Amino acid sequence: MSSIVPGPQKKLEEEITAARAGAKPLDARDLNPSAPRHEALTGLDDWPESLRSAVETEYTRVAALDSNRRKTADLAVPGLVTALDTLLEGVADRIQAGKPRLFGRASAGEASPEAAGILGIPSDELEAVSGRGEHRTALRTIKQLRSQLKELADTPDHARLTRLTTFVIRLAVVVDADPQTATALAPIALVRFAESAVDPQRSATFAEKLDSWIHARATLGSD
Repeated sequence: MSSIVPGPQKKLEEEITAARAGAKPLDARDLNPSAPRHEALTGLDDWPESLRSAVETEYTRVAALDSNRRKTADLAVPGLVTALDTLLEGVADRIQAGKPRLFGRASAGEASPEAAGILGIPSDELEAVSGRGEHRTALRTIKQLRSQLKELADTPDHARLTRLTTFVIRLAVVVDADPQTATALAPIALVRFAESAVDPQRSATFAEKLDSWIHARATLGSD
C-alpha cells in the first residue's frame, strides 16, 4: 500500500493558506529556505496564552519586515490581528468588571505609579478621576480599535499596525499584572492613544519592547 506525500510546493501552499486564515503564523523559511530563522523568544513560559501568542506573532512580522520580506510580514498579519483582538476583548472585560457604581468615581492616583509610567501616562494626569462616563468612553475606544484591526487584516499598513500592536500588548501586560489598572489607568491610556499622544516606545526596537514588557510584568506582578 502506498501513500502520497505532498511535495514542497503543495506544502508551501498549505502553509500559506493556514497563515492567511490566522491558524498558524508563517515562518520566514516557509517562503524562502535561505531566509534567516529567528531565535525562539524566551521569558514567556508563564505568560497567558493570549499574550504569548500576540508577542510571538508580532516577532514574526517584525523580523520579516527587518529583512525586507514584505510578503511574509503580510501573511503574519491575520494571526496577529486575531491575537490582538483577543487581548482587547480581555481588557474590555476587565474594565467592564471594575466599572464604578452609579455616581461612583475612581481616582487614577490610587493605581500603581509604576503602571502609569509603563503606560506613558504623565504624573499630572494621575489626578484625573474615572467614572461610568469615562469607562463607557474607554469601551467605545476599544470597539474602534477592534474595527481598525479588521481593516488592517484586509489591507496591511505596517506602520499603523506597529503602533497599535505596541500599545495593545503593553496595556494587556500591565492589566494582566496589575488588574486595578483596568479600572484606574486603562481609560486614560485609551484616550491618550485615541488622541495620538506620543508613544513612549515609538522608537524602540522589538527587543527593547520585549525586555520592557517582561520587566513590567515581573515588577507589577510582584507587588
